[in-house]
Amino acid sequence: MITSELFIAITIFYFIMYATPGPNNSILTASGIKFGFVRTIPNILGIPTGHGIQLILVCFGLGSLFAQFPFLLDILKFIGATYLLYLAWKIFGSINIKSIKNKLSPLKYYEAILFQFINP
Repeated sequence: MITSELFIAITIFYFIMYATPGPNNSILTASGIKFGFVRTIPNILGIPTGHGIQLILVCFGLGSLFAQFPFLLDILKFIGATYLLYLAWKIFGSINIKSIKNKLSPLKYYEAILFQFINP
């Protein structure tokens, strides 16, 4: 049975998830459900680390690099579109569920850091 404290905690949790939706929350939620809290800790720590690295790069002038060389944005758009097509192809080809279950693992620390660079 749901107690009032549990109901309030779930309500607050869902409000925060609703107010700040995004891939990080989705990945952490799915990883926590599938692999448990302890195995999700590297992912939890990798997200703020990657975000901090992004902030440091911007503070050191990464934004001015794109302002000075606008063709880099076109290259970045092409790379992003190619990556999305690659992901779509991988999703389309992942029909064999049994082989996927054996390969599943939570994001590693460095993977969570790198994920921040495709999720600015």
